[in-house]
Amino acid sequence: MKLVRTRQNVVMWIIDVVLTLVAWAGLLWLLSRGINAMLETHGGPRLEAPIFAALNTLQTYLWIAVCNALILISWARYQQRRGRQFAQRRAAANALSDKSLSESFNLGVGHLEQFRKPGVLLIHNDDEGGVERVKSHVSRDVERPGRLG
Repeated sequence: MKLVRTRQNVVMWIIDVVLTLVAWAGLLWLLSRGINAMLETHGGPRLEAPIFAALNTLQTYLWIAVCNALILISWARYQQRRGRQFAQRRAAANALSDKSLSESFNLGVGHLEQFRKPGVLLIHNDDEGGVERVKSHVSRDVERPGRLG
């Protein structure tokens, strides 16, 4: 079961894998170093006190890890359900008719047709948020003679 379904660049995936392997190697190195230090004492290995203290600490860390995992999985499932409901709400929206769109923005007679034409428009609004005036901007990318680009 994959909770996160984002597509990732191959380079970023490789970096993620390498960093994860380095983190696991560091954890294993620290664990082995701690266990070796506990077993190699001058008076011989004292198994009763240090190991039980270490196991107690390790058990505490494991419970914290389990709680963190439960919280993260619950949060991911909640976001997944919430996202699915949001997508359903967005899909159910009704399309606006030309009449209701014109009434909503106080559009003039020719404004809606002008909006549908390709190009850049400069829209001036009135104080109530309606469309007061629409001006078309046409950018010309014509090179001037004698000018090198």
